Amino acid sequence: MATVGIIANPAAGKDIRRLVSSASPTSDMAKMGIIRRAVIGAAESGVERILLANDRHALGARAVADLQIDAELVVLDDIVIDTGHDSRVAAERCWKEGAGAVVVLGGDGTHRDVAKGWLDLPLVAVSTGTNNVFPRLVEATIAGRAAGLVATGAAPIDQVSMPAKVAHVRIQDGATGAIVDDGDDLALVDVALVEGRFAGSRAVWDPARLRDIVACIAEPDAVGLSSIVAAVHLVGRDEPGGMHVRIGNGRTVRAPIAPGLFVNIGIASAVLLADGDEIELIGPGMLAFDGERDRALSEGQRATVSIRRDGPRVINIAAAMRWGRNPVWQPFNVLKDE
Repeated sequence: MATVGIIANPAAGKDIRRLVSSASPTSDMAKMGIIRRAVIGAAESGVERILLANDRHALGARAVADLQIDAELVVLDDIVIDTGHDSRVAAERCWKEGAGAVVVLGGDGTHRDVAKGWLDLPLVAVSTGTNNVFPRLVEATIAGRAAGLVATGAAPIDQVSMPAKVAHVRIQDGATGAIVDDGDDLALVDVALVEGRFAGSRAVWDPARLRDIVACIAEPDAVGLSSIVAAVHLVGRDEPGGMHVRIGNGRTVRAPIAPGLFVNIGIASAVLLADGDEIELIGPGMLAFDGERDRALSEGQRATVSIRRDGPRVINIAAAMRWGRNPVWQPFNVLKDE
């Protein structure tokens, strides 16, 4: 049964960076509209079933309450998205239900959570967060249709997608080398070491606390911590490897670390990384994954970061849509202006 999953994070686009920068919130009504259009687009492609992850605001159920389409709509009531863990569980459930593609609404953090639940999921990434480096701004109608074309097999996944790069993190005790707290973790854009021992509001917005950044993606049009790396050297999402930047006395760059918030920051060193190269970040401090503080490093603990291309299979919407063009039985006689 051709199936598309849709996962929306109700908290995406509502963090503290709205108070310290000029970021605009993404309202529940806006997210409901995006979900509804994605469902319509997926149904248009001929999928038989659409899975809607539930959440504490019931965005999915409310978005399709009066919608009449040919596909079966299944709201996963036993999963209520309220935390990153819930997004992981929703991704796992989509995998178990045989989803051929998943549309995810959120920012970098949401897409990271989903990838932790299903690392190589066929993904259409829709930006509704604060920092949106990994997901792109796309129209949901076409996002849903592209996901449906992949799920039905009309668009071959191996021809319309590429695995994303992932910064894999292994956390170990400095003295014994033992893995700490099932220490494997990941990021889709960047991993940063930040001074302090508490996650607090999680979002990183104070550049004075930054110590290190390891980035998979450092593009010139990005906002967030990866923009600091991009000010030193560009790393495209389709290029191998990444970059390690150490913050400190040295060359000063200026970068937009949040919407409407530019800062000056010193760069002590910068090193290009090939696929598989390892960089050690030494505690104490907090590890921030894709812009959000998440795990503490105690004194002497170390996080080893390496970049590999084994992440979500990001669907190229334009490529998928080419496979879904209506057949032209009688070619048009296209005339050129003389």
